[in-house]
Amino acid sequence: MNANTSSTPAKVLIYSTAAVLLTLGMKAISIILIPVFFALFAFLIFAPLVRWLMRKRVPGTVSVFLVILFFIFVFFGTAILFVNSLIQLSDQIPNYETQFQSVLDSISAYLPVVGVSVEEILRSLAAFAFGVSGEIISGALSAGSTIVLIVVTTTFLLLDAASAPERVQREVEDEQVSLSKFTELSSKVINYMLLRTETNLLGGIGTAILLFIGGIDFALLWGFLTFLFGYIPYLGFYMAAIPPMLLGLFKYGPIGAVAVLAGISLVNMLVENVLFPSLAGKGLKLSPTIVFLSLFYWSFILGAAGALIAVPLTIVVKIILESSEDTRLIAKLMESSGDRDKEEVTEEQGEGNGNSGE
Repeated sequence: MNANTSSTPAKVLIYSTAAVLLTLGMKAISIILIPVFFALFAFLIFAPLVRWLMRKRVPGTVSVFLVILFFIFVFFGTAILFVNSLIQLSDQIPNYETQFQSVLDSISAYLPVVGVSVEEILRSLAAFAFGVSGEIISGALSAGSTIVLIVVTTTFLLLDAASAPERVQREVEDEQVSLSKFTELSSKVINYMLLRTETNLLGGIGTAILLFIGGIDFALLWGFLTFLFGYIPYLGFYMAAIPPMLLGLFKYGPIGAVAVLAGISLVNMLVENVLFPSLAGKGLKLSPTIVFLSLFYWSFILGAAGALIAVPLTIVVKIILESSEDTRLIAKLMESSGDRDKEEVTEEQGEGNGNSGE
């Protein structure tokens, strides 16, 4: 009893030190980890499609190249539209700045002055939004090499997996636990990524249609950003809503900005609070606090790319922690309180049924 108690602080110190060293190590090699992580997630998403084609008697190598060609076609088609819209937006930024100044001049008499004026806050907000747009343009144009590396790595992973099932089956006959853990890991990550992608797509399409009907410029671009930023928990919606709100302000005044925010909020509420929970069910099992903190943690390590894959990476960490008795408690603490309570009730009911059977 005393030995276990005295070892607890030592374990906490060891795990904390290991976590800090691992964090600093991953941050130091983040330039390598980013394409590796994205390639692994792309592999988990596309592997079921390759297996489906193989079940249709399409050869493994042909299945892989068909899937990769489909991915490249969709990606570069979307990228061309995205970059073209960004270039057009950059040409319009001086006009938007002029429109914003005229809007401020018309409402400056009604804005209160308390320390820092609301006018200065709005001006800073607009400058930030326009600056982010410029950074997105430069980032999208300079990300080509990383994207090529992700595509090549994913291709090799899929080619290896297409010829691996029989070999893997022979080698892991005595390691059913490890195989089941890998299956659980891949299924949870795949389910989350597919459901997140489907709901983000619906949210992006709904936002684009709404903005197009409202006459907001570059509605397709803002719909795509809504789809992309939907992978960022909690903060992604607000990041995607600011640019179309500003364009609504320029075109229709304050009422237009409020109407744009209300419309996008309605679409987001339907997607996040109705559609996604009904599809995902209880499969995520992550505390909202953990999800929120994971956003900052993975952003610190991987930068903006970390925000996009923060949740699937956290799911992976949780499953890894569940695989060991020493760290299983930490994994339990990462779950939402509702999931823990339901599991405890289920266990108590199972024990009760067992006792009654005796």
